[in-house]
Amino acid sequence: MVVEISDIETVAVIGSGQMGRGIAAVAALAGYETYVNDIDESQLEEANERIEWSYEKSVENGAATESEVDDALERLSFTTDLEEAVGDAEFVTEAAVEQQSVKKDIFEDLDEAAPEDALLATNTSGLNITQLAETTDRPEQVVGTHWFNPPMLMELVEVIMTEHTPDGVADTAEALIESFDKTPIRCKIDIPSFIVNRLMRPYGEGPAWLVHRGEHSIEEIDSAMKYMERFPMGPFELADFTGGIQIRVEGEEDHLEDGRPMSYDTTVCPILHQLYDKGRYGRKADAGYYDYDERDEPQIAVDAGQGFDTLLVWAPIVNEAAKMVENDVASVEDIDTGARLGGNWPMGPLEKADEVGADVILEKLTEVASRHEDTNKLAETLPCDLLVEKATNGETFY
Repeated sequence: MVVEISDIETVAVIGSGQMGRGIAAVAALAGYETYVNDIDESQLEEANERIEWSYEKSVENGAATESEVDDALERLSFTTDLEEAVGDAEFVTEAAVEQQSVKKDIFEDLDEAAPEDALLATNTSGLNITQLAETTDRPEQVVGTHWFNPPMLMELVEVIMTEHTPDGVADTAEALIESFDKTPIRCKIDIPSFIVNRLMRPYGEGPAWLVHRGEHSIEEIDSAMKYMERFPMGPFELADFTGGIQIRVEGEEDHLEDGRPMSYDTTVCPILHQLYDKGRYGRKADAGYYDYDERDEPQIAVDAGQGFDTLLVWAPIVNEAAKMVENDVASVEDIDTGARLGGNWPMGPLEKADEVGADVILEKLTEVASRHEDTNKLAETLPCDLLVEKATNGETFY
């Protein structure tokens, strides 16, 4: 029997770090009895303090009343005892460190401790959810939920299905997310990076190749995408802010060995390896694509990107979005919603395709692909069949 939204009264969150405590704060504020579990008592104490602080900010900002916050705090419980945390929970979400082996161990424990009919979720930005599901005796009750940081403020949550996940379980997970006053989008196949981060990859990777080949400068591209296209950050500024250089390089081997559908088979752009080898990981290291020293933000001239063709960046992103539609990973609407809410982009990539025309995107994408000497990279960048079809027939995505 599939748990339905009407059955859920208690939520358990495993892991009290930044994401776990944020999810717990949202759940309790939405009216659910909420348990937060961690093996570290001091981590739980800090989580409690941080949740109280975030609630105070919510009251100050008018997002919640003092009465709602008081009630939410009454619904929160913190414990190092896993069985106490999950014993009465209908929905359990793991929010531990982003390491497959750690999450696998937790899921084995959850399978033993959680009620037989409880749904189990993992908060991950791209790890293999199918493997986690298969460590349990209830793979059909496991679903992915990729929250964005910080959970209290970010509206989007990706709900990821595996081959074992029935529609009813995904429906329940989405209904729960909606009851949290968040917006779910559905990733119907467990692919590496899911939806939003899959779009982010060409946003960072494509420009890196343009710089690596000496065709354009970092500031030129960042200025164009930030001030002309109205992205919150240019691709290089964003990579420095998120630690993208370190994440991409250190995750390269895992991506190449990932056997899920639509797995990557191309290596990271050499410029990332060069920066990584110098310890230039981004803002946290005081140097990445930019030097920071005493500055928190790079100095990017507003007019530095004048004349840069922003479709050189947009076209590979549109292609990646079209591949997801072609392979029934996600709907057109969910992909664009993910870009707007998860990335704070000015528009979704498929909206952009309709704006400029699929034929224009196709022409630009072919130009981009032809610049790659590596056969695998060339193949990855070539336009997918659906994009060619849209261009040939003069069709739009909407």
